[in-house]
Amino acid sequence: MKEEQPYKEIKPIKKLEHLVHSFWMHRNLSDDPEQLTIVPDSYFKIVFVVQDGKVVKYFMTGLWIRENSFITPPNATNYGCRLKILAPEFLIHQEVASILQDFKQLDLAYLNLKHFDLSSFEKIVDQWQIELLKIKSSRDIASNKLRLSQLLDITKGDITAKQVSEQILWTNRQINRYMNKYLGVSLKRYLNIQKVYQSYIQIREGRFFPEKNYFDQAHFVREVKRHTGETPTKLHEAKNDRFIQLKNIQQK
Repeated sequence: MKEEQPYKEIKPIKKLEHLVHSFWMHRNLSDDPEQLTIVPDSYFKIVFVVQDGKVVKYFMTGLWIRENSFITPPNATNYGCRLKILAPEFLIHQEVASILQDFKQLDLAYLNLKHFDLSSFEKIVDQWQIELLKIKSSRDIASNKLRLSQLLDITKGDITAKQVSEQILWTNRQINRYMNKYLGVSLKRYLNIQKVYQSYIQIREGRFFPEKNYFDQAHFVREVKRHTGETPTKLHEAKNDRFIQLKNIQQK
């Protein structure tokens, strides 16, 4: 008998690649509630939870700027869609700045979730993408905004705000105005979230000293603790207990 996988991830179709990072699924295979700690990863999300074949929770999050804890019910499955920085304007047509470090409940009619076939992750993703394409803006994405999103995807925090501005030919003030309007954070803060998130790869592997982009060890420890609530050493010790992102984050 094939063992169930507790975590899976699927990348979006090409028509959504500038707006959606990925779809994911996490199962709680236990008969007990599972506590998960979610750390900032530079994406906002649409999430629903299925238990006994029914959707029991459905919500949208803003960006996380520090850790947050969630309880997954026994024998339940979380499904999520990670959305990129251009999704507020060109996909969901609403800012998420007002729910920074927060979430809002969604009606089951949103994206037609109440009619989804929940029999498999793959079917859920297929249906999700169909519904997202229905609401996707028909407007072309302005070249400077597209370059911003693509550059941030590629560099993952390994770049300064000044370098971003210079490379995409968009002033830092204009970028900050755009990101604060839709996401609720400045470019510098967003880059810092990305940078710290990428450091989880080395922490997962037991390397607790900064490898780049930090002034010194104290700065590294301070930034990791600011985003996760734990020091690098403690984070490594807890990675298999409640930090599911650390187990599944991919290399660049």
